[in-house]
Amino acid sequence: MRPLVLAITAFVLLAGMTVAVLVLTAPAAEPVPEVWVAYAGDPGNPYIDAARAGLLEASRNNTFTYEEFTPATADRLEAALANASTDPPKLVVVQDSGTWAGAADRWAAAHPRIRFVVIDGEAALRPNVRTVAIAADGVSYLAGALAATAGHGQPVAVLLGMPHPVLNGFRDGFRAGVGSVAPGAAVEVRYVGNSTQGYADPARAAAIAEGLYQNGTSVIYAVCGGSSLGVIDAAGNATGRFVIGVDRDQRALGPDVVLGSAVKHVEGVVQTAIEDGLGEAFAPGTVRVGLADGATDLVPNPRFAAYGSAAAARREVAEAMDR
Repeated sequence: MRPLVLAITAFVLLAGMTVAVLVLTAPAAEPVPEVWVAYAGDPGNPYIDAARAGLLEASRNNTFTYEEFTPATADRLEAALANASTDPPKLVVVQDSGTWAGAADRWAAAHPRIRFVVIDGEAALRPNVRTVAIAADGVSYLAGALAATAGHGQPVAVLLGMPHPVLNGFRDGFRAGVGSVAPGAAVEVRYVGNSTQGYADPARAAAIAEGLYQNGTSVIYAVCGGSSLGVIDAAGNATGRFVIGVDRDQRALGPDVVLGSAVKHVEGVVQTAIEDGLGEAFAPGTVRVGLADGATDLVPNPRFAAYGSAAAARREVAEAMDR
């Protein structure tokens, strides 16, 4: 808090005496910073919901106001940025994952005095931008080991929402994990779609999963947001077919078919991004977080604990992959 300032503002003649009048000047109120969060999609997607949970937790522990945006309200965000000032201070958190297509770099260039934190997006080499990459390689390596163990060497697959560089870690880590347990096992790579709609099309994902299961695929690693519900349904309608989910623990959605979940603790990443971004800990550049940092983890379904030993034994290797 700013100290009170004592100022002698006038001399008053009172009863024949000159009296100095001291006026207490109240301190100017500290401006309350604003945080704007641009999500990678709409609520209902576990990846988005986790990010919002991080925002709300940060708001409970810190003083700031906030506004939330989604791709559907991109015009409102663009208009807000066009009229943005640095009074009060602003922090813009962009959960990218390919949704905003590098817009954060353009915004940061136009507003050099506003801080930006980009999560799961392309690095922007600007003094007002911090990029946080949540590494998926290590946790996906563990998911691959789990899939290969449960599948007993049968074919497995990874179903991604869309082609995008940020998803390559899921694909490559999973392949490596499968190969570490069952070197000869086939790993098929499929995509729900070619755009962000691939994260919100469970019917399409179910159709793809049904075809894979019918052709002998034993386990599908469903890296496709809300579309993963279709994969879980398809596994439930098959016999001896399983799913590994992502983003949050999904075993409640299919306790008999979800082997485990490769969880991204996005809530903690967003909370830290906001608290650092509003304080002195903010620094430009790129930071990569993963298993060793608690940003990701493989959450097993206890019902399938017998398949978890291979993944547990490979934890150290998986952590090294994230670095």
